[in-house]
Amino acid sequence: MRPRLLLAASLFCATAVVVAQAGATASGGTAPNMASNGRKPHVNYMTECQGCHMPDGRGIAGHVPSMKGEVYRFLDVPGGRAFLVQVPGSANSKLSDADLSSLLNWLIPKMGGPAEGAFKPYTPEEVAAYRARRMVDVVNTRAALITRFPAEAPKAN
Repeated sequence: MRPRLLLAASLFCATAVVVAQAGATASGGTAPNMASNGRKPHVNYMTECQGCHMPDGRGIAGHVPSMKGEVYRFLDVPGGRAFLVQVPGSANSKLSDADLSSLLNWLIPKMGGPAEGAFKPYTPEEVAAYRARRMVDVVNTRAALITRFPAEAPKAN
């Protein structure tokens, strides 16, 4: 009797997982993770980003790119919005899609970009879609995007 109960429970769980995954992608994308860790974006920056990018976003010369006065420029080139989500530190962070979108929306003006409201904010749905597509070559992707930066960077998108 016990083996049958165990088999039935296993089949039920497997079916539930398949149904949940199908529901998450039925609309053509990945359902965003809306859970919040309850922390403000600047606290998420401290725990998820500043270890490499430093408290002021200057990075580590030759090793970690500076975000200060630069990160917002990715918003002005095709593929740049996706890049900011798909870099390993963002894509692989333990932040939910909702928390990562809030962090990016806080980070852009904080690092010298346009003020909040002067650029199209990231949404959890957008972050989920970009995270679902992994970037293979970060260094060359970044270099290619930078070559497309406008000569004089506008501060609005």
